[in-house]
Amino acid sequence: MRIVDYPRRGRAGARRWLPSWRLVLASAVAFGALVVGAFVLAVALTPIPEPSEVASAQTSIVYWNDGTTELGRIGDVNRTDVPLSDVPIAVQHAVLAAEDRNFYDHGGFSPVGIGRAVWNNVSGGSTQGGSTITQQYAKNAFLTQERSWTRKLKELVLATKLETSTSKDEILEKYLNTVYFGRGAYGIEAAAQAYFGVPAK
Repeated sequence: MRIVDYPRRGRAGARRWLPSWRLVLASAVAFGALVVGAFVLAVALTPIPEPSEVASAQTSIVYWNDGTTELGRIGDVNRTDVPLSDVPIAVQHAVLAAEDRNFYDHGGFSPVGIGRAVWNNVSGGSTQGGSTITQQYAKNAFLTQERSWTRKLKELVLATKLETSTSKDEILEKYLNTVYFGRGAYGIEAAAQAYFGVPAK
């Protein structure tokens, strides 16, 4: 009887190749640099578009000939833009406290906020967006309300671009004049009138 010696798996000469930690680290660094480079290039090549019609539409107010008594309002969107100087500091601080405490410290988006939102969503907590005020303005003024990774990436690029070309105060002013406050009121002036019957100032 002939005995055949078949090779067995796991013999000393058949070791499985595993990458070293240096190779793994170098690959991770190279991939990270590639992602950052692509993002920087996207920011540099992306122009800031004109705000959408919905974001820029305002109410036309008709007054009596005395110039102060309001006769009526015309327009599909209840919004009247006001300068940031007409928005009380307490109101500015309240909005920042509720929406973006680190607004004056970040460059358009918050990696910590995005990470916290992703973790909360993955771990089964309440759905969060992790968006800064700059991101919210970019979404409201230039993009749609669609929930997708593509729209989110565009939002990040536009928010970063805005931060490189627009002052923080100007971004806050545009946000306060664009955001929906409920009761059909778009912007802080319309909200002040809708809720309290007074101008934002």
